[in-house]
Amino acid sequence: MSLPSELQPTETTDIVLADGTIATLPVCRPKFSPWNGIPVSFDYGKKPILNYKDDACFAELVILRILLENGWEGVWVESYGGTHYLRTMPNEWALKSEHVSIPEDKEAILRKIWNTAKTSACFDVFAWKGKDVLLCEAKRTGKDKLTEPQKKFIAGALACDISPESLLIVEWSFL
Repeated sequence: MSLPSELQPTETTDIVLADGTIATLPVCRPKFSPWNGIPVSFDYGKKPILNYKDDACFAELVILRILLENGWEGVWVESYGGTHYLRTMPNEWALKSEHVSIPEDKEAILRKIWNTAKTSACFDVFAWKGKDVLLCEAKRTGKDKLTEPQKKFIAGALACDISPESLLIVEWSFL
């Protein structure tokens, strides 16, 4: 799978799943610039705001934009208050105005994982390029860790024949 340089894995991490098995997933460690511009009107409960090419973005959208600029298609999958597929910064908690659709075959992949995993959790970014699919989970170094529902999602994805290499942990930090 051809990934942009910023998202190239540099190591792996072992994730212990609920059944005791271990999933070895790739990890990349990009550094992102903090946003120093005009404060955004909606910060999703104080999520860090990053500067990506002079736009205020959450980490999930920075990751998505890097992929989009490198020939991938994709969305930020946000499950707050239902499942939403986003490509732009949200302006309010409802998220409805920013919601976009994705191809049915791609949504079917996510539904199959959710049904298998028995969870509505999802990795943050779902991207595809040709036959490759990529699911990226954004974690701020030293601040975030995988949740139990996210570990269930990993187990579900693996059970649905998503390769471990397609489950990328993006452990980001500030420049």
